[in-house]
Amino acid sequence: MNDLLDIITDPDLGGCTFQYGRITETVNEKGRAEFTEEKFTAEGNIQPAPGKEREALPDAERMKASILIFTPALLSAGEEKEKADRVYHGGNVYRVILAEPWQQHAGFTKAIAVLEPQ
Repeated sequence: MNDLLDIITDPDLGGCTFQYGRITETVNEKGRAEFTEEKFTAEGNIQPAPGKEREALPDAERMKASILIFTPALLSAGEEKEKADRVYHGGNVYRVILAEPWQQHAGFTKAIAVLEPQ
């Protein structure tokens, strides 16, 4: 398993360091929803998402610029009180739209993220 992680994070094979933000929702003292983002640094391999991978996205998201990410970090497409993670890479912000955790047998998450308008 470590050999695969070595390949994913190898700079000669496209490995890089990036940041991602996890957004959580809380309720303030006035009963209003507030969102806070905590940023983390991770290693991984980020590439343009090929057409085959983009087919898994909803129609509206398919037309956006997207990236494919392999990382030991457990990225999330959002659930319950969390919104989808944001990935900061190459001066752009991407929203994770699909995350497949392969942590148990391969030690990484495969994710697709789409470009967020700025």
